[in-house]
Amino acid sequence: MGSLRQNLQYISQMRWKDKLNLLFSIAFDLKSIHSQNIVHRDLHSDNILQDNLHSAYIADLGLSFQYLKQKVNEIYGVLPYVAPEILNKQQPTMAFDIYSFGMIMWEVLYAKPVMNYCESNNVLKILDGLRPPINNEASQCYVNLMERCWDKNPEKRPSAKELCEDFKKWHDDDQILKELNESKLILPEHIRNFDINANNGSKLINLSWNSDHDFIINI
Repeated sequence: MGSLRQNLQYISQMRWKDKLNLLFSIAFDLKSIHSQNIVHRDLHSDNILQDNLHSAYIADLGLSFQYLKQKVNEIYGVLPYVAPEILNKQQPTMAFDIYSFGMIMWEVLYAKPVMNYCESNNVLKILDGLRPPINNEASQCYVNLMERCWDKNPEKRPSAKELCEDFKKWHDDDQILKELNESKLILPEHIRNFDINANNGSKLINLSWNSDHDFIINI
């Protein structure tokens, strides 16, 4: 069926019970990766593959490394999935992947690729704390968890295990399901009208540090 990004339009038509199953499957896969002390480092919706709409698995571990056993001298990622602490030349931790997962939560919520709001002229603002837009009528419990994933302090982000627990709990909570189903998801017009099938090559912004520790953005 392709990647999560390719399937966002179909996912938008799913019941929230099924969307929570989908998010649980991604979080569970991430929990399995982290249980081996591995940091993925390149988690985004094109690296999440689906055989069916109700589940998914994480692919492309080519940039992953063993936490505390290896050091990384170069950082690569796709904005805006890259966590802000990377700008401070900190070593990636599992919290880096959780930050990226927060962006995936936004994509499932609004059924739009998160890089749509990431223009080259505001890249540094994004890395300095700018987050994707959220309307006031979105489900508060969902927004709260998503914003915890985005927290500038990596120590305040939830673990993949906590994400699994929350999605499982929500899946069985009729009141939360009602809140999710009644959410009104209104985005700014320039994002709302974006063609999800358009070639997004110019939207993929690669970030890296070179051996001299210079910050590089390749657009």
